[in-house]
Amino acid sequence: MKNILTTILTMGVTFCVTYYVLTNVIDKKDPILDGISNNQTTPNVVDNSTVINTEESGDSNASPDNEMLPDDLDKFLESYENWKDYYQENINLSADFIPIDIDGEEVEKEFFLTELTSGDYAPVKLSSSDEMYQLYELDETQEQIGDSIKRSANVAYTYFKKEGTKFPKFNFVDLNGTRFSSTSTAGKILIIKLWFINCKVCVEEFPELNKLYDEYEAYEDVIFLSLAFDKAEKLKKFLTKKQFRYPVVADQKVFMTDKIEAKQYPTHLIVDEDGNIEKMVSSFKQLKEALNKIASPDLTDFENESF
Repeated sequence: MKNILTTILTMGVTFCVTYYVLTNVIDKKDPILDGISNNQTTPNVVDNSTVINTEESGDSNASPDNEMLPDDLDKFLESYENWKDYYQENINLSADFIPIDIDGEEVEKEFFLTELTSGDYAPVKLSSSDEMYQLYELDETQEQIGDSIKRSANVAYTYFKKEGTKFPKFNFVDLNGTRFSSTSTAGKILIIKLWFINCKVCVEEFPELNKLYDEYEAYEDVIFLSLAFDKAEKLKKFLTKKQFRYPVVADQKVFMTDKIEAKQYPTHLIVDEDGNIEKMVSSFKQLKEALNKIASPDLTDFENESF
């Protein structure tokens, strides 16, 4: 009888031990086999589906490796002075260029200029027979360059949005008593300069503008006009020392800032025969390029001329 009880007790103990092992050891998941246990990631396990090939995908914040970018672009971007020289020589945001985004895709000019107003990108002229500018992402060391581009782009964007709009109605009398009005100039092309005496760049342009005036003077359909901040007497005295061939209208600061919405001086406008603003630009160089491209059919002698 004792042997039977011992056997039964042994079997009971064996059953309990076996049940405990099955429920508390074997039933637990092995984290190395299962990948995750108790919210901890398994070390040294790589999910190949999420691996990014950096050589193929590239850095999304980096400018593309474009073979048409200037070879010495790094040199142009290494200092503000270098960039300023490059920009003045190569970039005209008022021109009818082909805008390319950072991924090498052609975009609308409005989008391109808007991106530049962020100060995060530089416009770079591509090595092509066409006028093509591409956005190039700047880094944190090029903040001064970015600030400069932001200022220029804000002006260019404002002037771009003015193109195609009506030039404000006007009735001016110049320093010599000649009247110019929306009615008397209807059907004419107007070339207008906005300036003031203390604007150094405005005055430095006089010799080149005088040559331009002389070239177009014989064409009755072209009218030159300039609007100045200053009072008539001050302008008359100043112009005895500085020759300026344009007719000059005094005391027009309010008209320039409120009606035309000029953002920079000098500013030049080309107004077409219907009274619409054809171009609004910030320098003589830009004015020359615009005139060369949008010359009236009546000015065929100048259509192919490089000013």
